[in-house]
Amino acid sequence: MPRTPKVKPPSTGRKAVGNGSGSVYREGARSGSTDGRWVAQVKADGKFRRTYHPTEAKARTELRKMLAAVDAGTTISHGNVTVGELLTRWQTKVLPGRDLSVRTIDAYGWACDVLREDIGTTRLRKLTAEHVETAFEQRAARGTSRASLVKIRSVLSMTLDYALRRGMVAQNIASIVEMPAEARRPAKGRSLTITQAQAILGATEHRLHALWTVMLYLGLRPGEATGLAWADIDLERAVVHVRRSLKLERGSLVVDERLKTDRSRRSLDLTTQVVATLRTHRTEQTRARLRAGELWDATNDLVFATALGTPLGPRNLHRSLTLLTERLGIGPAHPYDLRHTAASLMSEAGVPMERIADQFGHDGTRMGLLVYRHATKPTVDAGLVMGGVLG
Repeated sequence: MPRTPKVKPPSTGRKAVGNGSGSVYREGARSGSTDGRWVAQVKADGKFRRTYHPTEAKARTELRKMLAAVDAGTTISHGNVTVGELLTRWQTKVLPGRDLSVRTIDAYGWACDVLREDIGTTRLRKLTAEHVETAFEQRAARGTSRASLVKIRSVLSMTLDYALRRGMVAQNIASIVEMPAEARRPAKGRSLTITQAQAILGATEHRLHALWTVMLYLGLRPGEATGLAWADIDLERAVVHVRRSLKLERGSLVVDERLKTDRSRRSLDLTTQVVATLRTHRTEQTRARLRAGELWDATNDLVFATALGTPLGPRNLHRSLTLLTERLGIGPAHPYDLRHTAASLMSEAGVPMERIADQFGHDGTRMGLLVYRHATKPTVDAGLVMGGVLG
């Protein structure tokens, strides 16, 4: 049976306990404070082990677990763990069990390295939002963008959630960390005009004409468009299934079925214009495949590929589009500009934001309505309005 913990009255401060004994007290009680965290303390192997909690009840519960762990000879966590040690524990125990792409794991690793460098030696029991905000201000002063700081904060939040579930911290302070005002904000996406979009669609001689058409009509992310396989497209039913994405991971192009979000996996209706363009494109690609012979790479059976069937890298994609738009007098453009253009044109045409969110694979605010609609209609038809807008 677990031993009954000795409860420390809040007003008298902490008291030394013998090896294998424990107590619960309020932080700062000796000075009369009543707003400190509750501490569960156990002495094991001559060292104090402490966990921190927002309420006395949670501290008592954790103390019973800690005393049971001492009786069983199990190592218990304590409040002297540093942020760096927590990050390592999270990377080795939590991340391997998650179904994440190599690119995402690398991004998490980068964020962990930044946090180790900035606040890695700080004890969890002493970590405050001000510590993190100061580190962020210093990063922003050295040019780190706001978007990067948001990603770093997200990783810190995940690691502190892990610590919170184990009683190592009383709260997740990442949730109240503010971004530095001077942090660089990302440039806003550019949206082309209807005339400019029509000019791109009119360049039917361009090798990637079908790709630009699909992106403008459907608003796919560049990786989603270049990751499409012919098995994802049903030209008879005029539907495209977004199931995978082309990603650059550690210098290699990889077709990954793990999309950006859960809602990114979707089925979209095609206009008659897009279906006709894809039929022509498939015929032209078949001819290119015959010319290439054994050199053709049929590994992923990509809809949009190089002259040898290999994936289209993001740099080549960007360069190809810019060469086209500059020739058309539009100026340099990024593939994401086509996605922004599709969203803007759909909105201007009166498509409700909820349908646009479905079309683009975004998380909507009216989740109940969105899930219900998907249950009754398996495809999203917001892109069909582009037939009337773009012609």
